[in-house]
Amino acid sequence: SSVTGSEQRRKLQHFLSDLALLGSLQGFKYFQPWLRGKEELLLTVVNEDLVEPPRVSLTNCSAGKCFRHTLLTLSLNWLSPAVSLPQEMNCTLFLLAGYVRYGRPYAWIRSNHERLVNIGGTDSMVKDTPMKLKSITDWQTRGVRVWDVVSELVCLCTIPSPSNPFALDMRYIRNLPLPDRFLATGALLNFLEIFLLSVVEEVKPLRRLHVQCLLELQRHREGPGSTGSPTVHDSSGGE
Repeated sequence: SSVTGSEQRRKLQHFLSDLALLGSLQGFKYFQPWLRGKEELLLTVVNEDLVEPPRVSLTNCSAGKCFRHTLLTLSLNWLSPAVSLPQEMNCTLFLLAGYVRYGRPYAWIRSNHERLVNIGGTDSMVKDTPMKLKSITDWQTRGVRVWDVVSELVCLCTIPSPSNPFALDMRYIRNLPLPDRFLATGALLNFLEIFLLSVVEEVKPLRRLHVQCLLELQRHREGPGSTGSPTVHDSSGGE
């Protein structure tokens, strides 16, 4: 069914609100978002779900480390339409955008184009042209959200395809400084509980960590001679 111009503009504004919300979050295992202005979201997605050695907190297969390298690359070559990332970074960069002048969302591959074609992408994945994603096609007529697009990209890019594209990197989250950890866990909890009720396995340990952070912050605030915001690392067990 067709939609009116005003309805399409309203849908696009909702999409851009989703974009801003997702861009404010950190701590996902398979992807890392970064908001670039009001209409664009850069997304690094892990290529291979490698098993991390227990003694290493963050390895080259983490979305967070890959993304920090991506930001450095982008800062050096900001306007380039395609970014060349070293193979050892083990991630692919995408651009999601909802440009008001076009009236609809788009997604582009910004690195590792050949790899995506080789692992099953179609000839429609032409370099520097928008990707033909089911979620974006369905956006016109269905209630598709930004996280539906992200889920499709993760399942397309990451091998093996994860059963939960929104799995959390609890090791990364636990190693954040205490104030950042408190904010990150609270924001993720809010996001998962409101929008992704199906991802229940992530909520329980996240809520436990969030409450623990709150108690630690209160102890430091009430403790004698407490100065500034101390960095306290969670000593609890695995994920």
